[in-house]
Parts: sequence; C-alpha cells; structure tokens
Amino acid sequence: MIPPYYTQRAIPRIESTGVVVNGTTNVRFTFRNHTMLLAPFVGILIVRINQAIPEGTTETLPIVFNSGDNDTNVITYNGEQLTVADFTGTGVYLFFYDAYGRTLQLIQRPATEPAP
Repeated sequence: MIPPYYTQRAIPRIESTGVVVNGTTNVRFTFRNHTMLLAPFVGILIVRINQAIPEGTTETLPIVFNSGDNDTNVITYNGEQLTVADFTGTGVYLFFYDAYGRTLQLIQRPATEPAP
C-alpha cells in the first residue's frame, strides 16, 4: 500500500479508493481528501490506481480524479484529455501536478506487457 500522504523528502503519492462510470459524462476515480492536493505544490506525483475501469465502458469517456472537493481533469501530452482508451488499467502511474493551475498531466503509465 502506498501511504496517502506527502513528505518534503519524497515524491508525493496517493492511491485510488474507487471508480465509477458517470453515464456518458466521464469515469471518476476517487481518492481520500489529501491536504497535499490543496497545498501549493508543483511537481511529480505518483498515483496508484487500485480499481479497473468496468469492461464495456465507452473508450472516448474522459477520466477525472476527485479527492472530495471537485473533479480534476487529467490530461496527456498537448493538453489532450485522458480517456478510457489511453488507460492501461491498475498499477502505478506517474503524473505532473500543478496545484496553481489545477493541472494533472499523465507522464508515464504502466506497461501493458512485461519488459523483456
């Protein structure tokens, strides 16, 4: 289990507590309400996704993260919205988080196949 807190000497890390498909609107991953997500933090963030998106979910649905206050859009390169089609499943993801701009950008996702 990745401890759900932030320390000044380590990369912040959080883990999902649930996932829900909101009809044709989005797929929302929920997280505990962390003070780190409200702090003036800009940098790398490790996110462990513990739940799989249900099979049959429309691949064009955007993915959002919610830690108790508002949904945060998750983007990929060039500011594109992260969608179900971009998602590789459970595992550890690497993001860039900008609290000032409320931006969460995917940097690296788990590999779909093991390395040789």
